[in-house]
Amino acid sequence: MPGHILLITGPAGAGKTTVADAWARTRVDRRAHVSLDSFRLLVKSGYHDPRLGWNDEAQRQLNIARSNVASVAARFTESGISCVIDDAVFPNWEPVGLDRWKRALGPIDIDLVAIIPQWSVICDRNTARDEADRIPQEMLRKIYDDMAGWRDRPGVPVIDNSNLSVAETVAEIARLFPSQCERPTP
Repeated sequence: MPGHILLITGPAGAGKTTVADAWARTRVDRRAHVSLDSFRLLVKSGYHDPRLGWNDEAQRQLNIARSNVASVAARFTESGISCVIDDAVFPNWEPVGLDRWKRALGPIDIDLVAIIPQWSVICDRNTARDEADRIPQEMLRKIYDDMAGWRDRPGVPVIDNSNLSVAETVAEIARLFPSQCERPTP
């Protein structure tokens, strides 16, 4: 059996990267954590920060990052190493939606979970970020409201991790996706 792919989404400040890292580190089998943001940030000259506005170049750079992440994740899973990917996947915005991941990963099955804490928690976490990493409040609200659309999608579990530790959030994901806890065979 090839490795599994778990895709963790949620608004900025939800804890996607932290939870994905903890998920990968606490499994008993081989796990890799691939963050889409780390691939986007490989562009050093000419990087287009989506916080400055969405345009063709932002979409192009996102598509390149997604393609590279999908390629790396596919290599891991083919080798029996399960993979967790964190990315802001929007439920109702096709250019950054789940179908783009499905196309990029081809026949590899994806388990998707959305972690969406309460708005006040998102605001507190955004305020705690380094100034360069903060998202303007108006944009943060739009992202948060858009991500709430996952609550209406059948088959996509949503975890409110407002009052959960990272370990408790990881445990909830394990409860929701027991197949993600099975050992792949190389």
